[in-house]
Amino acid sequence: MTPTLPPPSPNQPFWTISAVEAGELSLPVGLFVPTPYAAAKAAAPSLSFLLRHSVTYPLLTMLSSGPEVQYVALRNILLIIQRRPTVLKNDVKVFFCKYNDPIFVKLAKLEIMYRLAREENAREVLAELEECVFMCASPQPIIENSVRRYASEVDVDFVRRSVRSIGRLAIKVEPAADACIRALLGLIEHKVNYVVQEAVIVIKDIFRRYPGKYEGIIPTLCENLDVLDEPEAKAAMIWIIGQFADRIDNADELMDDLTYNFLEESTEVQLALVTAAVKLFVYKSTSETVKALVHKVLKWTTEQIDNPDLRDRGFMYWRLLAINPSVAGEIVLAEKPAINTDADRMDRGALDQLLLHTGTLGSIYHKNPEVRLRIMMDNRTCY
Repeated sequence: MTPTLPPPSPNQPFWTISAVEAGELSLPVGLFVPTPYAAAKAAAPSLSFLLRHSVTYPLLTMLSSGPEVQYVALRNILLIIQRRPTVLKNDVKVFFCKYNDPIFVKLAKLEIMYRLAREENAREVLAELEECVFMCASPQPIIENSVRRYASEVDVDFVRRSVRSIGRLAIKVEPAADACIRALLGLIEHKVNYVVQEAVIVIKDIFRRYPGKYEGIIPTLCENLDVLDEPEAKAAMIWIIGQFADRIDNADELMDDLTYNFLEESTEVQLALVTAAVKLFVYKSTSETVKALVHKVLKWTTEQIDNPDLRDRGFMYWRLLAINPSVAGEIVLAEKPAINTDADRMDRGALDQLLLHTGTLGSIYHKNPEVRLRIMMDNRTCY
């Protein structure tokens, strides 16, 4: 029998539920049919109750099925909790990874854990993220009584996502930031190449989220400079050196080493090096070594680089430094907007549309079926 909301009483005021609200309750798994009425304040708790017990809990029971069915349920749950974050706020442990979960299930659970993280459960989520790193990054248990039950396979992509999730957790939940920083430093100490690189990337974002709070760990990051060989990680470390050059005693030496292969670096790294060199000059304009370094980098940028964006930036910095170095300092050292988690949220309109298609392929791909159909039709016309 299909459960429905009670019909409106003639003596009680009711309002019409929006199509989206109705869709969230009825369309996902077809468990009940929305009625055109709902009480404004009195019905709000019951709507949440119905959503939790009639939609999300049946989806949770699907997590005991095969991995393919689990993935479908997880992708639908991810949509629901973005629209109603409190529905599963006490069930984060359900999404902890198992040692025999396939990679696509682990990645889906990882994202849901992050979405459900808040101050009350941040410690549990952080412990699970650390465990995710260690269970897949090392063939031997590293933390006593923590990862012994997990297998020893190495899954680089999952480990990277786990490390990045620790950084995202620090940005999202401020009271957990200290613990996240300690966890990241602990990961760096184990000297696993790709773990160190991911840690550097997320620490750069944490520096921007909490300016002036965690700069004391910069020496530890500088000790691992030789490990960095990926463009994103190198660019992040270069940004840190340039941004905090006044607090790093040997910043000029580090920059000199980093610019040794300037012409062979990726565009991302070259852009970071040019800006960092100018920041270094602003901080230490009286140093002859720094002057020579900046001149060398800008000369390479304007004379031997074909990329127009990089070359134009080089010309701009050169003219700024020649005309008014203080203005250059105001530009490159301008206060950056603090990073927040707003960018992680799906557009409200797109999310509401996807919720209307919960249980379809659109909810798995997180693409509106109309968009996917248009793409398919466009592809068909090519043949």
